This record gives sequence, structure tokens and C-alpha cells, in this order.
Amino acid sequence: MSDTSSRRYPRPIIALHWLTFLLVVFAYIFMEFRDIFERGSAGREFMKATHYSLGLTILGLTLARLLIRLTSGPAPAITPTPSALQEFAARAVHIALYAFLIAMPFIGWATLNTEGDPVIFFGLEIPPLIGRDKILSGRLEELHETLGFAGYFLIGAHALAAIVHHAVIKDNTFARIMPGKEGQKAG
Repeated sequence: MSDTSSRRYPRPIIALHWLTFLLVVFAYIFMEFRDIFERGSAGREFMKATHYSLGLTILGLTLARLLIRLTSGPAPAITPTPSALQEFAARAVHIALYAFLIAMPFIGWATLNTEGDPVIFFGLEIPPLIGRDKILSGRLEELHETLGFAGYFLIGAHALAAIVHHAVIKDNTFARIMPGKEGQKAG
């Protein structure tokens, strides 16, 4: 799908990257703004249900993206070549992002299960991962909220690094993941 001479990621990875980004933005929006509706109201329940469905969609897209990434060959080379420290930092942040995008939906799913609530994915009930457990429910909910808050910083660091690579370092890091035709200069 990709070879080492390619200057950009394969189109499916680019598409999944930006679609995942948009869904993460909307997942955060639906939870952050659920409080504009009263508890128990139809509006609030819609916001929560949409958040849950988006989370599960993000999980599926992330797993697909990871599978494509692992089977599509090496990533396109960054030119000029970054330092070993930059490569290590980039790898660490990418691993943390993948872990975040996979763990958050599972933790949210398990939280709802331990609360005894069904998990609805765009109108379809999803089987539970775990049984009802009031104590575990509180711990999982706290973990989900804490990781969600940490996600702002992780995603922000990733975006800031892309901007620095593009505007300051002036390498092709950002161009490799930008949509467009192969060979077209992004940015």
C-alpha cells in the first residue's frame, strides 16, 4: 500500500486520521455541552447517547487505522531527518494517542455496564463487557473523566508538534498526513 519512497501516508490512513480527529472533537463537544440540558431531559440523553456512539465509532476507526498502519509498510520518511530524540518523542506520543483512542471507549463502555446501563450504538444495544458493580463503576467513571481531561493535553501536544514541524522546523511531517493528491505540496 505504501513504500519507503512515498512522501505521504496512504489515503486510507489520511482519511481515518482526519475523520477520527473530527469525531473526537464532536465526542468532547457532546459531553462538555450536555449540561446545557437538565438531568433526565431528552436533550441531555441525546447528547450522552451521541457521545457513546461517537466513542464506539472512534474505537472501530482506530482499530482499523492501526491495522492498516501495521500492514501498510513503513511510514513515509520525514525530510530533513529528525533527531533521535524527536523520533522517540513522536513515537511515544503516537503510542499514547492510540492507547487513549482505544482505552477511552472501552472504559466508557465498561462504566455504563457497571452502572447497569445499556450501551446503545446508534440505536443498537451492544452486549456488556462486564457486570454491574457500583464500586467499580465509580472508579471507572473517574478514570474515564481523568483520561478525558488528559486527552486535551495529549491531543494539544500532538497538534502543537505538527504546527511546529510545519511552521518552525519546516519539514514534511505535517504534509505527510494532509489530504490532497499525491505529489501535491500540502500547506
